[in-house]
Amino acid sequence: MKFGETLLGGRKAWKLDNGAATLVMLAGGGHIASLTLNEKPAVNPLWVPVWKPVEPWQYAAKHAKTHTSKLLGAIAGHNVCLGWFGEPSPEEAAAGMECHGEAPVAKWRLVRKALSGGVMTVETECELPVVGMVLKRTISTQTGKQDFHVTDTVRNVSQRDIPFTICEHVTFGPPFLQKGETVFDMPAVQSHTFRGQFSDKQRLRPNAPFAWPRGPGRHGEMVDMRTIGNSYGASSDFSTQLIDPKRPDGWFTAVNAELGVLVAYTWRRKDFPWVGNWEENYGRKTRPWGGRSLARGMEFANSPFPVGLRKATEMAHFQGHPTFRWVPALTSIDFSFDIVITPVAEEVKGVKDMYRTSTGFAFDFITG
Repeated sequence: MKFGETLLGGRKAWKLDNGAATLVMLAGGGHIASLTLNEKPAVNPLWVPVWKPVEPWQYAAKHAKTHTSKLLGAIAGHNVCLGWFGEPSPEEAAAGMECHGEAPVAKWRLVRKALSGGVMTVETECELPVVGMVLKRTISTQTGKQDFHVTDTVRNVSQRDIPFTICEHVTFGPPFLQKGETVFDMPAVQSHTFRGQFSDKQRLRPNAPFAWPRGPGRHGEMVDMRTIGNSYGASSDFSTQLIDPKRPDGWFTAVNAELGVLVAYTWRRKDFPWVGNWEENYGRKTRPWGGRSLARGMEFANSPFPVGLRKATEMAHFQGHPTFRWVPALTSIDFSFDIVITPVAEEVKGVKDMYRTSTGFAFDFITG
């Protein structure tokens, strides 16, 4: 078991190594930027942007020409969106607010580290002055395990109740993400494409309900949502998936059998009813994207669409569930989830189900 400060792509980070798997979290934005099996250290399933990163505290006016926003300068892998999920309102944007809130561009600090009885626990936190919150992240893992338990604690430090949306925005990238090879599964019961135009290169028909994984194609065709097919040269899409309300836990899996790696996330379904599916398939041509990025986000959230807090509160409900939440004055709410990374055999074609066991997690695989 090892913990320490490190540099990842020249950026300050904290590294948790339990002997079987390693997780790296950035101080700039709190992004979980690397997740690897120790037996396959070259395969980081999480997205590494193709452009040069900029630490949030180093972002300056000159970077606006190359990165366009502090968020895109800092973003990597799994980022947490808090306060609002998606774009700010026009007035918030004019006041300097960016997409996905303060946490992804905050300077996080180490609060505590402990190692006892084969369990490593690390606490970090950041301040969110605009929304009047402090976000604490606690990561724990056991020696030799291929999973990490994470609790994000949202603390209201103001004397008023605060509405908010939150999204654990997990983004995958190459080499793990391969068109036609990497498959995604989840226990979704209702799905819906983005309700407006998400991009000018959509493979999905806007504002359409569907049953996962059979998506509604732009031209009337059926789209296999489990993968981004090789036939799609360039596209950029978003859809939301409601996780089965009968299940106590939500989950999603990402499998690249060619590389022999599976990544899974699981959480309390009542905390995050939806999984947003974001696909960036070389579709965005603006800076810093430049048509060079392949990324896929699995974004479990308490709101279905990345539309910001104002629109989420105006929506109020979607698919029978509230689209935002309140944290009362001077109180806290815990949001917990588990991250699993494990080897898989070449014949694995996906996951039918995921569940907890007395020793960890198990999967019912799709094979053949």
